[in-house]
Amino acid sequence: MKKNWIIAVGIVAALFITACEKSESDFEELGENVTMAEEEVADLKAAEATSSDVCSARFGAHLLQGGMMVGGSQMFFGTGFPSCATVTVDSDEFPKTITIDYSEGCTGRMGLEKKGIVTIEMSDTIINEGAVYTVTFTNMTMGQREISKTATYTNEGLNDAEYWVISFESLSTTTFEKQDEVFTIVREFTGEREWMAGFDTPEATDDIFLLTRNGSITVNDELKFSKNTIEPILIDRSCDWPLSGIVEITRADETMTIDYGTGECDNIALVTKDGESEEIELNSGQFRKGFQRNNKHMKQNKGWW
Repeated sequence: MKKNWIIAVGIVAALFITACEKSESDFEELGENVTMAEEEVADLKAAEATSSDVCSARFGAHLLQGGMMVGGSQMFFGTGFPSCATVTVDSDEFPKTITIDYSEGCTGRMGLEKKGIVTIEMSDTIINEGAVYTVTFTNMTMGQREISKTATYTNEGLNDAEYWVISFESLSTTTFEKQDEVFTIVREFTGEREWMAGFDTPEATDDIFLLTRNGSITVNDELKFSKNTIEPILIDRSCDWPLSGIVEITRADETMTIDYGTGECDNIALVTKDGESEEIELNSGQFRKGFQRNNKHMKQNKGWW
């Protein structure tokens, strides 16, 4: 018979402080018109805000043995796991379900306020090749955004470089309001994480991996974009922002690229379209001052950004 083990995460050590440049963490205010570049940056930040918690919880699940947390809560989830979240594990046998419940005003990695439920259904411990886990968001909000998501992850084993590879398929819907207009953005992606470090620990700050996400982005059931990862995005979770990588977003005969850099931990990516390049801040999710926004928003048939 399944047992319920309710683990209230206590006060944990402060998040690892890096030399990364800091700025405002909210990305709700995108200015007069919403651009796809800003929305893409905001989506990656929101995904990382929960993904690191999921990685900690799904690894920590295999440490629950006979109703005991091996090494205590710090070892179970890692020191960076938000103290405002409550975790439920329904069994000490696989398959098992882990539930992360973010309380009102819960803020963790990336500085985003979260509220809602994340459910992780696991077939086996994640360190076994062939293990599958499904992640579901229920009543999840981040700032003024409502986010629903279902994603399935599979451990594909070690590649030739001896790195663990986790493939995934995901479907998410983000809803928010700007200037009295409601935006609903549906993303359907496939991709993988190639883990270079941190796969076999519950800590977030030792995670290093290459991320690819390819698929479609649909806005308000009418604007359709395709997205492809040209160079995998390098994520080092000791830094708040991607270190490198290039993504390409296309609609009709127009293409835009977002270049996350060459390995430095900084708050800037370079967006290029129609022969022009503009810097975008990754923390705020906004183009820097000087960006001429007029007629560049995503609803334009031509000249969108």
